[in-house]
Amino acid sequence: MLISKKAEYAITALIDLAGLEEGESTTTKEIASRQNIPSSLIVQLVSTLGKAGWVVSTRGATGGVYLKTDPSQITIRNVVELFDRPFMITRCLLQDAPCMNKEQCPLRDVWIEAQEKMLEVLEKTTIADLAQVKQP
Repeated sequence: MLISKKAEYAITALIDLAGLEEGESTTTKEIASRQNIPSSLIVQLVSTLGKAGWVVSTRGATGGVYLKTDPSQITIRNVVELFDRPFMITRCLLQDAPCMNKEQCPLRDVWIEAQEKMLEVLEKTTIADLAQVKQP
């Protein structure tokens, strides 16, 4: 299963917000412009991130968007699973996957190890980590 473009855009938006100075906010329009996120999608992404408790969005002339949660507490796995649900690199690893060879399949252990390594990387990488990489 591929990580969706929505999840990628959400990560990019969170990195953008993590780059703001403390107490500073921005608009969804500005995030979309800076990060090349479709303007038709950014409001939906921010809404979902807000429901997760990670961002705050206020309307009006003095409104804006800002991070509510410390970016070091938001992992890439958290964001991906918010938009794409828990995912597997292959259907083989799903509990209810129809497979006659699960017990004898030589690939199964490879898939299990690859899944574990992928989740380990996504779990240890935070929005703060990526925001630091982006900042010179």
